[in-house]
Parts: sequence; structure tokens; C-alpha cells
Amino acid sequence: MREMINKYAYYIVAVALLASLVLFVSRGCGGSSTSGPTQPPVKAFYHDEETGEESVHATKELPPLMGKNGKRTLVRVFKYRLDDDAEVRSYFTKYSDEALEEILTTDDISRKNYLLESGRLIRLPGEGQSWLRLSSPEGERLHNNLFPRDSIVHPVTPD
Repeated sequence: MREMINKYAYYIVAVALLASLVLFVSRGCGGSSTSGPTQPPVKAFYHDEETGEESVHATKELPPLMGKNGKRTLVRVFKYRLDDDAEVRSYFTKYSDEALEEILTTDDISRKNYLLESGRLIRLPGEGQSWLRLSSPEGERLHNNLFPRDSIVHPVTPD
């Protein structure tokens, strides 16, 4: 068992993070409950790919969100620190246009869950960085390299 975990550690972490995202997104996109206290919306960082501005928005919608220009240019920014390092690192995520449209219009829960996993794109900040499908070998490699083995990841959230 230990040998298998050591051999597939990156894949196990990637699947766990992806499952966490799916759970997070599905709870954020689900219907509201009429019983119990209402919780404030969870906030996250967003980057406008057209203007370069960073902003904070509720995570109830799937990225990309509408920017000031009326186009879907706001992508989600995940910020984090490794171990006790003061440097804040980040990466961007959004859904492909095709996946987002189908997620928002389909009533098929299985299809929606599949698209939440397979339609997610990822890229590093900076000019010239390409969007990669997270479920592709290149996307998985990029995501796995963000978090070196045996490091502790500390999320950075809006105040």
C-alpha cells in the first residue's frame, strides 16, 4: 500500500484537489436551503484578463465571470504559500466556454459533474502562458508541479 501511495502520490493529490473543487463548486452552485442561518458568500480573488486588474467576488458563479466590458474575462485566482515561505504563489482557473455553457444549461447531474471535472482550465500568471485543460497530461503536470512533494500548502484568501 505504501509503495502504491509513493508511486502515485501526485495523482492522488490531484484527484483529491479536484474532488474538493467539485464538492466546493457543487455546494456553491446548488439550491439554497430555507432552513437554518444563511452563511455569507465565500469570496475569492479574480483576475481580469483584459485589464489585468485583480478583484474579489463571491464564488457562487463559475469562472470566467463578466468583466467591466460585459465579456467573461474574470478568471479565478488561487493564491497560496508553501510551508512557512512568505512568497505568495498563484495560478488561474476557469471553465472552457463550451463546458460553462453546458454546465449552466443541462439538467443532467451526471453530465454536469463530468463537465465540472473535465471542463476546467488552468494556467500560470504572466504573459504568454497558455490555458491547459486540467484533465490533460500537460494540465495535470502543471498542477502537480505547483505543489512540491512533502510541502504544506497554505491558502491565501481575501480579508
